Amino acid sequence: MNSFVDLSIVKLETQSSLWQLEQFDGETVLQLANNKIEDHIGGKVALLPVVKQNYRMVAEMRFLRHHLEEGEGGWFGFVMRAQDLDNYELVWFMPNAEGSETVAYVPVAHGVVPWWTEAYTKQEKGSVHIPIDAWFQARVDVVEDEFSLYVDDKKVFTKKMTYYLSEGQPGFYVGTATDAAFRRVLIEDLA
Repeated sequence: MNSFVDLSIVKLETQSSLWQLEQFDGETVLQLANNKIEDHIGGKVALLPVVKQNYRMVAEMRFLRHHLEEGEGGWFGFVMRAQDLDNYELVWFMPNAEGSETVAYVPVAHGVVPWWTEAYTKQEKGSVHIPIDAWFQARVDVVEDEFSLYVDDKKVFTKKMTYYLSEGQPGFYVGTATDAAFRRVLIEDLA
């Protein structure tokens, strides 16, 4: 069953009051702003109130700002198969990343995003342009034990998920000192 998410009425599960519905370009968007906390271990999660197994999630995303003095990047993206606000699969976008590695996958357990581990640093990351001043469309197809990621209909990669979650809530993630916005969200069940 396909359904567009009406962000103005959906009851999101979050752990931060920084998640807000705002008007942007004449429509309602989910936004996390003023995220000045320099927490390099976790991030801020917003979960949709549905449990899914195999699904496609499409959303337009926009990088808004980065609050750290060093670098100009940020971290934001899709949460997949969340068990709760601390346990989920994650794929994030990194505009202005060093080199061409602008997309990465991370399994998150107990609220710890292990970006410093060898499993993260040595993994093959995706290379696709992530704009710093415009909306882009992202899509994740979650099927069985892997997911495929697309940006503006261009396939970035397919990865096997390593947290072994068979179902859970889809949602969004915004990381350390990053502000981002999400709109035009579509959830579609896949066989």
